Amino acid sequence: MLSDLLFRLRALVRGRRLDEEMADELRFHLEREIEKLVRSGMSRDEATRQARLAFGGIDQTKDACRDARGISFVETLLQDVRYGVRAMRRSPASAMATIVTIALSSAAIATVASLGYTLLWRPLTVDRPNEVVAITAAHGRANDGIAAYPVSYPDYVSFRDRTTTLAALAAHYPFAPLFVTANGTAREVNGAVVSANYFSLLGIEPEQGRFFHADEDRVPDRDRVAVIGHDFWRTWLNASPTAIGSSLTVNGVPFTIIGIAPASVPMLTPVRVNIYIPTMMLRVGYRWCDALNDNTCNTLQMVGRLAPDRTLEDANTEFAAILPAKWKSAPIGQNRGVLVRRPRGMSEDDDEPRFVAILAGAAIVLWIVCCINLAGLLTAQSSARAPEFAIRVSLGAGRIRIIRQVVTESLLLATIGGIGGVLVSRGFIAVLARMFFSTDDEGHVLFYDFSPTTWIVVATVAAALAAGLIFSVIPALNAVNRANVTAATRTASGRWSTTRWLLGAQAAAAVAMIGTAALLYGSARMILAGRHYDTSHVALMRLRPRLLKYTPERAQRFQHDVIRRLAALPSVESASLVGVGAVLGGGTATLNTHMRVRYNEIGPAYFATLRAPLVAGREFDERDTLQSPRVAIVNETLASRLAPASQALGAAVTIDGTTYRVVGVVADVTPQARNHEPEPWAYTPFWQNAGEIDSRLAVRVSGDPATALPALAREVHAVDPDVPIAETITLPTQMEGLTRPIRVGAVFVGYAAALATMLTAVGLYGALASAVARRTKEIGIRLALGARRQQVVGAIVRDGVLLVTVGSMVGMLLARAASRAVVHLLYGSPAGDWMLFAAAALAVVTVGVVASLLPARRAAAVEPISALRQE
Repeated sequence: MLSDLLFRLRALVRGRRLDEEMADELRFHLEREIEKLVRSGMSRDEATRQARLAFGGIDQTKDACRDARGISFVETLLQDVRYGVRAMRRSPASAMATIVTIALSSAAIATVASLGYTLLWRPLTVDRPNEVVAITAAHGRANDGIAAYPVSYPDYVSFRDRTTTLAALAAHYPFAPLFVTANGTAREVNGAVVSANYFSLLGIEPEQGRFFHADEDRVPDRDRVAVIGHDFWRTWLNASPTAIGSSLTVNGVPFTIIGIAPASVPMLTPVRVNIYIPTMMLRVGYRWCDALNDNTCNTLQMVGRLAPDRTLEDANTEFAAILPAKWKSAPIGQNRGVLVRRPRGMSEDDDEPRFVAILAGAAIVLWIVCCINLAGLLTAQSSARAPEFAIRVSLGAGRIRIIRQVVTESLLLATIGGIGGVLVSRGFIAVLARMFFSTDDEGHVLFYDFSPTTWIVVATVAAALAAGLIFSVIPALNAVNRANVTAATRTASGRWSTTRWLLGAQAAAAVAMIGTAALLYGSARMILAGRHYDTSHVALMRLRPRLLKYTPERAQRFQHDVIRRLAALPSVESASLVGVGAVLGGGTATLNTHMRVRYNEIGPAYFATLRAPLVAGREFDERDTLQSPRVAIVNETLASRLAPASQALGAAVTIDGTTYRVVGVVADVTPQARNHEPEPWAYTPFWQNAGEIDSRLAVRVSGDPATALPALAREVHAVDPDVPIAETITLPTQMEGLTRPIRVGAVFVGYAAALATMLTAVGLYGALASAVARRTKEIGIRLALGARRQQVVGAIVRDGVLLVTVGSMVGMLLARAASRAVVHLLYGSPAGDWMLFAAAALAVVTVGVVASLLPARRAAAVEPISALRQE
């Protein structure tokens, strides 16, 4: 078999040499036969004639020998490829248009595949990644849904000591806010608290020094050792060779550097870790509760490695059986079950799969539009090549050979376009990464690996080849229709009605995507611009006196001084504090023992800073202190549930067991997606919470908030230069991070819509131009019989506009259906959606009018005499 394969390969690579050898061999046998006949008494001429008769046709014998090599199919295919290349050279503009169209649509598929793979499926870059599992808590039944939650240190220890399906179980807290002082630099960085076996479980070796010993992770607060990241070592310590053994201060506690992690540490989150400390130092990295002893202080994530011959199903079964006792009776909303799964991707957002599915849907629709457009374009080209096909048929070419030729040409263009799409997608990914995936909503730098994988490249090229195969079917069938080919050699008349439904479908898809992109863009603008709030000119900072072990009393004095200094700045219009979560976010609370509401603690001038209108009553002020009566402000949604809005003022409400008196009603501030009911909100004064230490500052300035941030930070440091300041960003920047899925969707669907509209215009122009070329004689006769040129223009434009209009009306219905698929990303009332859909339809119709006018004007310029002389 091997020798046969080598012979076939030689025949394919060195076919000309084999032909020469075959000719020499045939010549040798022919001459021997001639000499034999001459020796028998024949003359040489007669012997030559008899020998040739005995051998049969030499050329036929050569063809039979070539067929016996078993490579005729490959040779024919190569002939088709060479012919296809020559066809591309004859029509470079058409070939380039086809390649660019395929490349742009393939780039969309490659971009979505890269995003989806990185966000949802990319495995950890560790040794034997299929053995690594993530173990998280679930709020509900075990394995109910995909929402994952952290666990407490006592619960981690319980799981670690009882599991038999895992060879090792490590704990890590990858978002530890660490205020670090080292080498004359002091600022907050992202750190991680990890168990001693974390690095060995993931198979990581130190670049220098060592990692934690098991002994250094057994006694609380004893071993103050740290491992620093490669980037931290390079930027903070100038890659000093004496870094090992040196000291740094973390949240006011001195640590000794014992090791440097490699640059290629597997990342479980997109936020890079700068410093690692052991779990026994958890009270340094987490100050909001007693993380080492309190089994309700859920801080840690868990990662494990399966024991030999154990499966993921084994681990799920075991962990469900070894739940901590308190979990089994915990109410909904607390840890009640366990999820064991392989860590995939870098996303922690439950809506990310649906977001990727939306982008994939847009890419698939664009791919279909590409196929439709190219089918129409190549159908027109096949009609123009009808005489060529007719000649080939008359010379004996079979139907299958012509079909194969057309398909080969299309696949050749598709292959080039698919490879181009992979290259173009790299640019798309770079732009999207820079625009949307470089920082999060707290200003942390993000690191996503969007590099393509082999299967993404293969899938992209395969999609391009599938498109090439699909859009070549109609041209191939037209090419072998002998009746059409023969008719084409006799007359150039014809109609373009066979491509009408293709162009109408393109117009419908373009309107649907334009309408969907407009909805997403409008929702993003509404959130950024604000409804009942104004994000412009608002700067944000997070103050962390807790990291310096401030007492609540000292923290309140510090924050009072900060607000006074900021308010005294000429550029500051107002400043306020927020105690829970983001400035426009918050937590949850129980109202009147039965109602769950959204909740936050806010300082005076909070609503003035956000420019949120008060419906009734007053805002909090300096009178609302620890010594004054407890007061609250509710939003309109909560006020309507408590009592008629006019009667909500003065009502007594109980929030988490404490009674407050309502002194104000504010408009609903936080944006709400259409598929959710408006949320009830309750606000209490920041100064009436004696235990609040950390806070977020919201400062409205008269100028650019980004340029004002350094001056604001200086004022804070003037009060206490040691207090860590983090998340120094503007409110618009934070809202952009929170609305990333909407904005990415708007940009991507907008790109698909623009390309679909362009393809519709090109397809309509090409179809009408082809129709005009075929109807030149007919148009000339009409003009010769007295038809006005305006009538000819109107008839052609009417054909194109009617087609696009019908498609656009269908597209409006499709846009309405698409809006339901993205409803979780839409904000505001749906009342104006039809106006956007109508505007999208009008835009496509306008493009159709322009595309129709160009061939129509060409038709009107036809001279009757020249047209009648064509045949």
